[in-house]
Order: sequence, then structure tokens, then C-alpha cells
Amino acid sequence: MPEIIKLPQSKRIFDVVVTVVLFLLLSPLFAFIVIWIILEWIFIKDSRGSFLYMEKRVSQGKKFNFYKWRTFKTKVLDEALNSGRVIQTTELQSDPKNLTYYGRFLKRIYMDELPQLWNVLKGDMTLVGPRPTNLENSEYFKKSGDFSREIMICGLTGPFQAQKGHAILSQTNLDKEYADFLIKNPGWKIILRDLKIIFQTIIIVLEAKGI
Repeated sequence: MPEIIKLPQSKRIFDVVVTVVLFLLLSPLFAFIVIWIILEWIFIKDSRGSFLYMEKRVSQGKKFNFYKWRTFKTKVLDEALNSGRVIQTTELQSDPKNLTYYGRFLKRIYMDELPQLWNVLKGDMTLVGPRPTNLENSEYFKKSGDFSREIMICGLTGPFQAQKGHAILSQTNLDKEYADFLIKNPGWKIILRDLKIIFQTIIIVLEAKGI
């Protein structure tokens, strides 16, 4: 396995500053989401449950608690948990009937990922890096020779997510290309690259293609 990539301190400082600013700017949206969830709880029984969805994922080879807004109906999650299999959220969300009404809205604009800002602030994740995967997929990637999530801290967004629907290269190749960039360049160049990826991601979000 390749060596773990140590990120420059400037990237960590960039992560913390941008995340705090985003928390402040998005606080009205957080409040709106919480109010919508509570209203849906009151009127729709199937939508009741926890605010957040949490599962174990892998970042730089370490397990951590990964957070999202809970977008699935409680019954759907319970059935998935009772099946004994690892929950594949992509598979579940392919059927809109599995989602709450606010969940459909959040998935459409990728805002169900916002609680991961807390993961970034804690240091479990970075703003830009390969997306973290669940334990089952992590093993699959390693067996296929993709060690991106073992050697890098995973990100809220990444090179592939910033080009969703437009990417020429595969996610594996884009993540490896980003890993090479981290190794070969100083902190200020990495921050500039991260800014570009973040702005590209914002454009993808504004396209609102969602799931």
C-alpha cells in the first residue's frame, strides 16, 4: 500500500476557516431544514425519526462516524438494518418512495451532506478529497488496487463530484490524480486547486440534478 499523504498545515487552516464561515452563512438554511423536519414529523408518521443519519465510514484508513441529514423514512432504514447487510444509501435513494418529502428536496440539491461540515471541523474529513465510503466498499476498493481512501483524508467534495455528469476520467483515476497533486505541490497551490473544486461543486449543486 502507498504511504499515507500528510497534508500541509495550511490546508487544515483553510478547512477550518471556510467551514466556520459556511456554518455562519448557512445557519438560516439549517434552521429552515430543522423546522421542515419537525413539521413533517407532526403531520406524516412515516417521516418521524432522528434528525441525522450516521454510519461508519473510512477516511485515511480510519473508521469514523459519518453524518448526513436523515432523508429516508424510518421504516425503510429499519428494514435495511434488519436485513443484516451493509446499508447502501445509493441503492435506497434510487426509489423516491423511500425518501421523506424534505429528503427528496435535500437530495435534489445535495444538501443532505451539510452535517459533514461537523466532520470537517473535527478533522475526520477535509473539504476536498476522495469521498468516504462505507466499510464494505472500502474493502472492495482496496482489493481493486484503489487506496485513495487509505492514504488520504476523505472530503466533503472531490475532483469527481465537482465534475458529476461531465467527468471524462473515472472517479478512481481522478482521485489518484488529486493524490499526485497533493504530493508534488506546496500548500498554497493545493488551496487554489481546492478552491477551484469547491466552485465547480457549487455549480453542480446549482444545476440541481440530484439523484
